[in-house]
Amino acid sequence: MVKKVTKFITNKNNTFLKYLKEELNTCHSFKFSVSFIKQAGLKLFEKEIIAALERGVEGQIITSTYQNFTDVVSLEKFLAWQRLYPHFSCRVDTVPLGDRGFHSKGYIFQQDSEYKTLIGSTNITSFALLRNVEWNARIESNITDKFTLDIIREFNDLWNWIGYT
Repeated sequence: MVKKVTKFITNKNNTFLKYLKEELNTCHSFKFSVSFIKQAGLKLFEKEIIAALERGVEGQIITSTYQNFTDVVSLEKFLAWQRLYPHFSCRVDTVPLGDRGFHSKGYIFQQDSEYKTLIGSTNITSFALLRNVEWNARIESNITDKFTLDIIREFNDLWNWIGYT
């Protein structure tokens, strides 16, 4: 399959949250690179993340302390999930403000050799997931597609660069 943008996602008709939940319910693995995570946003799809982890889905989340926006409650939740699920891990970019801005928003879901990637402006906050004007693209591709290889390589490079949980 050639990469294909299958959907332009805003919060006008269907929320970004709807797509996150759908992908978590069917994926075999997920990778999130999201600069800001708030408890109120995470709670909106926590049930789907836990169900995926209970199914044995491998999950990785990269987030940051950029602008001190990600809350401690979310980070504590990730730490608890790491203890409960050996196939889940989280890494936190803690580079001081001003040195480099970690500001990515990418959600990668794998089902066998197919990938669905959501890329755009949406952080994990309740307003971003439900109400804000956010622009995102949903891209379908497979493991041999250059887009998939590039985004997985970028995620893995960032994961290894941060280098700790």
